[in-house]
Amino acid sequence: MLQAVESKFVWAVFWIASVLFVGLGSYFVGRTAQVKWMDLHTDNTPPLDVKLEKQGRYDEAIQVVLGQRKDGQSAPEDDSRVALLYLEQAKKDWGNREKWAQKSASYSNRAVESAPADPFILETAMANMDRAGDYSENGCPLYEKAQAFGESALALAKGKTITVHEQNYQTQQIRDFVQPVLKRIGAKVKAWCNNAPRSPISNMVSHR
Repeated sequence: MLQAVESKFVWAVFWIASVLFVGLGSYFVGRTAQVKWMDLHTDNTPPLDVKLEKQGRYDEAIQVVLGQRKDGQSAPEDDSRVALLYLEQAKKDWGNREKWAQKSASYSNRAVESAPADPFILETAMANMDRAGDYSENGCPLYEKAQAFGESALALAKGKTITVHEQNYQTQQIRDFVQPVLKRIGAKVKAWCNNAPRSPISNMVSHR
């Protein structure tokens, strides 16, 4: 029995570390982290969308996530996950990165529209939108939207704790994640958006 528990715990640690490496750490912050961690303690099999993602089958992974919705209703966590999957597709499919970046941005917007007072959704949208800007020919509108998402998350994290869906969370973890990312995004906006609205990738492409 002890060996089975230890084995499941080792698998959980390995799987979380692997996903954090290839994806966005922000996706597993707070409420979503708790859900994923509990899932890993009850089943040592990774979710199907994660398996498909690792195989590079992004379209199928996205359909799996969207198919999990109840009664066809939009779930902000699912929209955040889809946004991340499109970013991973953009990273691998360089020729179509603009297309996937824009799709990612649309799902980040949808997530925030569904949960505008959820700091975890906002910080995830901030990070996803920032990456979408990096993959876009004109990243400035996405950087500016990412900046707005981050500022909204910080505005919600002014106190010591925050209640999200009847769960209390320390706000320090939100500030610790958002502030450095927001600083980096602000530097991009200042460097590329005030005069010439171009992203670092578009600058690199234009000089090839």
